[in-house]
Amino acid sequence: MINPGGRGGAVYRTPQPLPEVAAGTVLRLEPGDWSYGRDLTPGTPVAVVVASVRDLPNRGDEWVWVLGHRPECGYPHVDRHPPCMEVRVAVAALRGRKQVP
Repeated sequence: MINPGGRGGAVYRTPQPLPEVAAGTVLRLEPGDWSYGRDLTPGTPVAVVVASVRDLPNRGDEWVWVLGHRPECGYPHVDRHPPCMEVRVAVAALRGRKQVP
């Protein structure tokens, strides 16, 4: 913990390092594991083939963005093919994730 102002100052926590999630990993997320995704139906399970995990500077160990492709995407390995999905995922879900390499 950091208390930059001494007594009475704000208390900030340094976030824990993110768990490793290799590109190409298939994350199978339950409804409570994610909070937002472009063109995704809230409250449903989601599967994503990870392209990258984007850390947030003020995440407070809660959320990160996972960019990737739907498992049925026909072009996940084509150069410069933008990710089909961007999903806001709970860091806790990455720590206890169900994955298929």
